[in-house]
Amino acid sequence: MRIIATLFTALFLLFNLATPLSASPEKLPVPELISEGAILIDITTGQTLYAKNPDRQFEPASTTKIMTALIALEQGNLGDMVTAGPSMLNPELIQGTRIYLEPGEQLSLSDLLYALLLNSANDAAVAIAEHISGDVQSFAALMNARAKEIGALNTTFKNPSGLSEEGHLTTARDLAMIARTAYQNPLFREYVKTKTKIISRNKEGIPTEMYNMNEFIWTEPTVTGMKTGYTSTAGNTFVATAEKESRALLGVVLKSPTKTSIYTDMRKLLEYGFSNFENVVYKPKGTILSNLMISDSPVNLILGDDIIYTREIGSTAPPDISLKILPVASDIKEVIKDQVITNVQVIEEGMVLNSFALKADTTVLPPPPADKKSYVWLPVVILVLLYLTYKIHRKITVMKRRRRRMARRMAAKHNDVK
Repeated sequence: MRIIATLFTALFLLFNLATPLSASPEKLPVPELISEGAILIDITTGQTLYAKNPDRQFEPASTTKIMTALIALEQGNLGDMVTAGPSMLNPELIQGTRIYLEPGEQLSLSDLLYALLLNSANDAAVAIAEHISGDVQSFAALMNARAKEIGALNTTFKNPSGLSEEGHLTTARDLAMIARTAYQNPLFREYVKTKTKIISRNKEGIPTEMYNMNEFIWTEPTVTGMKTGYTSTAGNTFVATAEKESRALLGVVLKSPTKTSIYTDMRKLLEYGFSNFENVVYKPKGTILSNLMISDSPVNLILGDDIIYTREIGSTAPPDISLKILPVASDIKEVIKDQVITNVQVIEEGMVLNSFALKADTTVLPPPPADKKSYVWLPVVILVLLYLTYKIHRKITVMKRRRRRMARRMAAKHNDVK
């Protein structure tokens, strides 16, 4: 009996410890994390659901490669053949995880992205950077410019791989914004959810099978991808995305002491987000948010899509977001129904989370210009009418004079007869 009881207890612990992320039916307390920095956002709304030191700077380690891949997808062509340069022999640029690229070796950009995002190859990162920008420094400048466009203002990249380098820093909030932007690229999502990929190489005895190092991809059905990282100074880092019941969440954990703790903390974050929050419609598609006058006609500006916001389940508090309608061009003379006139931004704590189109609800066209040909003879017609009017007036005047003269003559004859 003791053996059976022991086995029962062991099985109970096993199944409870291995409970998948999708099994979180009840609300959970705010999680306590081991990682020093963390954030959880709803991908659809961009709203923050949990934060721990979200604006403190940390080293991102290989989560840097999210930005490297995003730029490669935005500015490169997947079919391009990339030639590895002499930098493949530079130990300052190439160390740690790699696929052992040699100078002169050629791989497609697509295969290099699998090596970058699955195997976390640092030599693939450098090869991609040099292909896109010519050298690592120029590519780092491109990374920083793109980060600023996204709104990641507390981030500075020094290299495309995430190797520790002075000043190579980000924050949990910034990294979440960068990862959210990458997630919105369908090609990026395809890469990070891939478990294994065989890449084409011409030599033997070198890595060809790229294996996704994100353990959640293998064990958690709700997790859709992203990236892990580690250096001795950055500690363990992790960005993960998960989808469940039409919702999508994104978590970031930085400077975690062990590889195990990034998964423990990420599990807590995702379970908390799915169990405690829901997405509801804040402003439905078609809502009138503003109006203007065009050619003395009123035009309503209506939402092109639903504005969704995330709230804690059961909460009746007003949304902690605001709307800002961008200025409308002052020189609009006409509009077509459903034409985008401007945009409305959704703002949380001074940060732009989303932008939605505002469309015209009606068509307003200026009166058609008169046909110039129809006015060619107008001056002539006017002159003819004036002439005829003059002639008729003159004729009437003459006739009146004649009648007066005849009347005087008749009057004179009448007097002579008397």
